[in-house]
Amino acid sequence: MVTVSELRRDILDFIKSDLSESIDDPKLRTRTKTSKFIMTSYPKRKVIYPLVTLKIANIEAERAGMQTVAMDIIIELEVRVWALDEKTKDEISTKILDRLRSIQFTALGSIENSLHDFGILSSVEIPEDGETGIKSNVTTYVYRFYNVN
Repeated sequence: MVTVSELRRDILDFIKSDLSESIDDPKLRTRTKTSKFIMTSYPKRKVIYPLVTLKIANIEAERAGMQTVAMDIIIELEVRVWALDEKTKDEISTKILDRLRSIQFTALGSIENSLHDFGILSSVEIPEDGETGIKSNVTTYVYRFYNVN
């Protein structure tokens, strides 16, 4: 459950846990124990592609009304998919979008975790040099967390 006191950590844990359970790792059989498919930071250890990194790119807050101290919080979630080829990158990016979009109103999904108004702010392809360069896509999703005291 996402709480205000641990907002960043709770959101990342919720999204990471859900995506880890619902998106298949194309390298599951060959991935070492020290490597992960979905992470909340870029790894400091050996990388096995493809991989997905999650981070909170930005948090903004605005008052929830004229005479209240409650705040509405806008959360920007950056999901970056890294792969060795365009097809894999695109497939994983699409699966993540479909999953985040589809869990908005489920029993244990976004709304249950107080994350509302799911949307996409941007989706940017990051070009790397040549055919052997790492391909990546950075998609920034937005959620709102309402009436925080």
